Amino acid sequence: MTSRTKFRPLTGVLLLVAVVFVIVAIVYFTQTADALPGFFPGHAAGSTHHHIKHGIAAIGLACLAAIGAWFSSAPGAGAKG
Repeated sequence: MTSRTKFRPLTGVLLLVAVVFVIVAIVYFTQTADALPGFFPGHAAGSTHHHIKHGIAAIGLACLAAIGAWFSSAPGAGAKG
């Protein structure tokens, strides 16, 4: 039995993007707004607020990137099975 899925460069990029968004979500869930890196949206000096909605959005984007990677690895239209 042979695998008919293809691993394209786009698949790898989308998987990398998904992993990055999961890491970003973990940072949002675990760090306060004061402890976030300065380039993260929601960084506020002196704030003790956690940006849960930002974390949920990052998880959603990670899911979309993973779904995109899954679809990009589908066999081509000319594949015979």
